[in-house]
Amino acid sequence: MLVNAAGPWSSKLNRLAGIGGDFTVEVAPLRQEVHHVPAPLRLGDDVPIIADADLGIYVRPDAGGNLLIGGTEPACDPLEWIDDPGAADPNPTVARFEAQILRGARRLPDLGVPNRPRGIAGVYDAASDRTPIYDRTESDGYFVAMGTSGNQFKNAPLVGSLMLAIIEGVMRGHDHDADPITFTAPHTGHRIDLGAFSRKRPLNSVTSGTVLG
Repeated sequence: MLVNAAGPWSSKLNRLAGIGGDFTVEVAPLRQEVHHVPAPLRLGDDVPIIADADLGIYVRPDAGGNLLIGGTEPACDPLEWIDDPGAADPNPTVARFEAQILRGARRLPDLGVPNRPRGIAGVYDAASDRTPIYDRTESDGYFVAMGTSGNQFKNAPLVGSLMLAIIEGVMRGHDHDADPITFTAPHTGHRIDLGAFSRKRPLNSVTSGTVLG
C-alpha cells in the first residue's frame, strides 16, 4: 500500500507510476509568492486576517508586528505554472511584490511600501478546481492525497483521518467509486461525503477557485 502525498511533485510521481488515466481533475505545480511588510503602527498586535477578493489579496499577521500579503489569483495576474518544482525561484520578484503590497496599501492606507521586496516564494500542488483529491486510484493499493492548492493546511489535522477511512474501506473491499465512504467528524458529528474529494468528480463549481478554497 502506498499513499502519494508528494505535494507539488505528486503529478510527476503519478506519471512515473502510470497513474492518472481516469482523473477528471488536473493537478499541476503552481508557483506563488507571499510578501512580508511591517504592519501599520495603529494596528498594534490585533491584526485580523483579511481576504479581499476585489483587490486580489489576503493579509494575515506575522510575528514582530509584521504582515504577510499574498495573492488570491485575480484574473489580471498570470498564473505561474511550472514543470519542475525543484527549480522554482524561492525569492520574491519586484513586480509581484510591488503589485501585491500596493494593493494592500489600498486596503490599509498607512501601510508602508518598502523599497526592497521581502518574502518567500513556494509551489502549490494546485488542482484545477482548487479542491484536493483524497482518493484511491485505478491501481490497487495506490492512494493519493494531492491537489491541496495552498489551502488545505487548514484541514491538515483531519486529512490523515479522511485518508485512513478511505484506505481501510477500500482495502476491505468497499467500492469507494460507486458508493463513496463517509466520515463522521469526531467533535461535531458532521458526516462528510468523501466522494467530494474523488479523482473522478465533476469540477467543484462552488469554491472561490483560488487559494482561499
